[in-house]
Amino acid sequence: MTTMNDSHSMSSSLDLQETGSCKRSHIWEKYSISITENDHHDKSTRAFIDSQELLLDLCSALLAYGMASHRLEPLAQSLGDALGVSVQVYYLPTCILLQFSRPLLPGQREHHIIKSRGGWDFGKLQPLHSVCKEIVRGRLSAEAAADSLETIKRRTSEWSELWIAAGYPLSAATSAIMFFHGTGWDALASGVLACVPAGMRLLANRFPSLWWTYEIICCAIVSIIAAALSSRCCYSTLLLSSVVTLLPGYTVTASVVEIMTKNVISGAVRLCYTVVYLAGMAYGLTLPVILYNRTVGNGFNRKPLNAEAACPAEQTIAVNHLWLIACVPLYIFSYNIYLKAPWRQWIVMTLVGTIGYAVGYLCKRVWESPPEVNAFMAAFAIGLSANAYSRWSDDLSFNAIVAGVFIQVPGSWGLRGMLALAYQDYDRALYWNYSMLAICVGISGALLLTNCFIWGPRLMNRGVPLTDF
Repeated sequence: MTTMNDSHSMSSSLDLQETGSCKRSHIWEKYSISITENDHHDKSTRAFIDSQELLLDLCSALLAYGMASHRLEPLAQSLGDALGVSVQVYYLPTCILLQFSRPLLPGQREHHIIKSRGGWDFGKLQPLHSVCKEIVRGRLSAEAAADSLETIKRRTSEWSELWIAAGYPLSAATSAIMFFHGTGWDALASGVLACVPAGMRLLANRFPSLWWTYEIICCAIVSIIAAALSSRCCYSTLLLSSVVTLLPGYTVTASVVEIMTKNVISGAVRLCYTVVYLAGMAYGLTLPVILYNRTVGNGFNRKPLNAEAACPAEQTIAVNHLWLIACVPLYIFSYNIYLKAPWRQWIVMTLVGTIGYAVGYLCKRVWESPPEVNAFMAAFAIGLSANAYSRWSDDLSFNAIVAGVFIQVPGSWGLRGMLALAYQDYDRALYWNYSMLAICVGISGALLLTNCFIWGPRLMNRGVPLTDF
């Protein structure tokens, strides 16, 4: 028989058991919520890190394969937004700085620097451009994009260094006729002399320290041989056309574009580099000639005696115009190889480059207009045709623009200005250097204007920031 005390003790023990079980269930529920939150935190952190690494790899590839420098920042920013990564991007020549903000740790920031020597590889840049567009448009996941990027990286380049070096004589020979008023013999001699920078390029690829003095050594060897041939060939034509592949015409144009698009620091750095680079080339072209003249008893002259005796009159074409027309596609072919463009891109690149050269040539011959006008009209035609093709096909037109711009860029004008300073011809030096900057501004302004005409003031290509020029 159960008493009152027994029943009270039993109920107390039941209450204690229920209270203990409630506490244990509450603790377990709190612990399970903590585990769930930690799992969610780990997954979010892992997803952030994966997207961050993908963005870093994409920026590194864009920089290495030759993306337009003034378009890197907005494209990287759009890629970060599409991948859900808060990032700020700063571009400098040869490197990109990225600042990431972690979403789960407010106030914590990570800084990454991507450094690359840069270069050209249009065989890889075009598929990479397609991957970036699909990411921004939301059609490609981060995992699929990472797989596509690895596939692009594993591709072999369309043209080896041996093929690029083999294109040097072709570009030198055709440029002697197209730009420097050379004869057939001048073109032949320039092509042979271009084997010097071609061979030095192969040697520098094997011994990287040679890149530090590559241009000066090439110019020094070329100037000595050109001085020895000055009685039979036009000295200035040989001097300029033989080193045409070393001229920083695109670099100085890119610097002006960067300054005009308010990328002032990178543009100023690149422009300063171009000035020093041209001074180094001029030094390499004059010092050996001074020593050569002193050796043969001509004093310390910076030019060989009768250096211009074998040259045609200035501003005249020394060959038949049919040869001039034939040289244009050959010159573009040599640069297509230099840019490592695959065969399927050659048609558009050659067509756009030929259109630009034809417009500039007609302006010069029909209107007799100054160089800055010729360059503006040629670049405007290049920009219109290339951007119209890109809008129609949704394909990258930067390769075609670069092929056309390589014909128009004024690298030789800057070198002529530096050589005129060395020859103490200050009036010509002022003219050449001013013309170089005026031509660069004309080319840059024309290309940027055509972007607005074709794509509108927002410069968006079907939801993607313009990535061409």
